Amino acid sequence: MAIKIDWYPNSRDGQVHMVETWLKVFAILATALGIPAANIAALTAALAAAKDILAVVKSGERTAVSVAKCNEVFKEMEAEARYIKKHWLIAPPLTSADLASLLLAQPDTTHSPVPPPTGQPSLSITYPGGPHLLSVHLTFLSGTTPLDSRSDYGYALYKGVMPQGGATLEQAASGKHYLMKPPLDGEDLLHYKFTRRKIEVVGFAAEESGMTAYFCSRYENGKGEAGEWGPVASAVIP
Repeated sequence: MAIKIDWYPNSRDGQVHMVETWLKVFAILATALGIPAANIAALTAALAAAKDILAVVKSGERTAVSVAKCNEVFKEMEAEARYIKKHWLIAPPLTSADLASLLLAQPDTTHSPVPPPTGQPSLSITYPGGPHLLSVHLTFLSGTTPLDSRSDYGYALYKGVMPQGGATLEQAASGKHYLMKPPLDGEDLLHYKFTRRKIEVVGFAAEESGMTAYFCSRYENGKGEAGEWGPVASAVIP
């Protein structure tokens, strides 16, 4: 399935900035576009709540409860924004200038093929503190071919686990596919996950504590085309 680049910002600050911009434009265009006052009021209220909770999360008062509340409030604001976008922010009647003022991309009428990903990702592993957890950090491997933004890439993350001294034939043939020896690259790792996140927290079974986890990644686009393998990273499972 193809992966589409979304119009809604990823960062909290970017989302607040977009909605603030929309409300300024709506003060002029809402009547012409036919956006009901109730929808604008709902988006305004959602923005106010989002800014309030974001200020708390960014302050020294940040707690697990405030973070959870922040996620909930920002989801509500996103839902209001997406509803308005779907029903009224369409071109036409919006002009190119209108779309630009709303921080929305112009319709792309030119077909361009999606190229295979270039470049290689690099991995580093940290311990997030929970039982049997590892955090995998994915970044661009410096010195490799620059990424082509048109490739709409994500990370194909592969992992495997090796018991101390290597797996037995029985362990290797099990559903866990434990490793008998350290992998050379991702081709030796069978467990796969596609992600766009720069940090993936990976959990393991309690009985795997003390074993070694191996990870390898490569860029993959929406068509399933993959780039070259990055280096293998490993860590002992806590």
